Amino acid sequence: MSLLEAIVLAIVQGVTEFLPISSSGHLALARWLFGWDDPGLDFDVAVHVGTLAAILWAFRREVLGVLGGLRRDEQTVDGLKPRRLIWLGLLGTIPIVIVGGLLYESLESELRNASWAGAFLLATGGLIAAAEWRVRQTSSVAPLGSLNERHSLIIGIAQCLAILPGISRSGICMVSGMALGHSREAATRWAFWLSMPSLAGAGILAVAGLIDEPTDLDVTTLIVGAVVSFVTALMAIRALLWLVRGRSLTLFAVYCLLAGGAALIARAFGA
Repeated sequence: MSLLEAIVLAIVQGVTEFLPISSSGHLALARWLFGWDDPGLDFDVAVHVGTLAAILWAFRREVLGVLGGLRRDEQTVDGLKPRRLIWLGLLGTIPIVIVGGLLYESLESELRNASWAGAFLLATGGLIAAAEWRVRQTSSVAPLGSLNERHSLIIGIAQCLAILPGISRSGICMVSGMALGHSREAATRWAFWLSMPSLAGAGILAVAGLIDEPTDLDVTTLIVGAVVSFVTALMAIRALLWLVRGRSLTLFAVYCLLAGGAALIARAFGA
């Protein structure tokens, strides 16, 4: 794996992990477009470390507020008391832990190609467009502080679809939250909170696979991948938080529909 490949794939991972356009789908499309081989589990670990570090850094005040407020459980973070936020986060993470543990390896090998990525990107675009329509038809939307156990579990179950390449993890969480009556910003912030255990879990799965099948990728390449994914993911997080404050997600829906359609057309013509 060359340094150029590492930089390009790390940028793709960093930008698409948190934007509602699917990192797994774009990584599959990038490898197909450039004719690159799968970079391997060690590179997956590196970029997951980078994106996890980015969300922890972006939410460092909130994370520290939760950890510091656990004992007294008085001050709220995003409208939720620390213990309740952690409880709802755990509840929303249980489905992806179960489904990911059972299906991750088989889906990783069977569906990580440009055709499936294109098809599922179309699905992501359609879901985002439907959620936007739902929000525009609703006169009032709920803040994150109104999140309850049922909503967190439903969003967590929906998050399991992100195992499919082209289904955006952040996107499906945002869509589910908006469909349940939450604002764009509330749904986005909850998607970020759920990303922390999800990214940590994906990293653990990659490390476990790496132990079984060690590789010899250059350390410099791994460091570059982690740093680039960290920087680009941090930029994507800040951009998305800015965008959802009163603005539409329709642009992402259009992009996913165009990218997915273009990939399927190209594959149909033998590309």
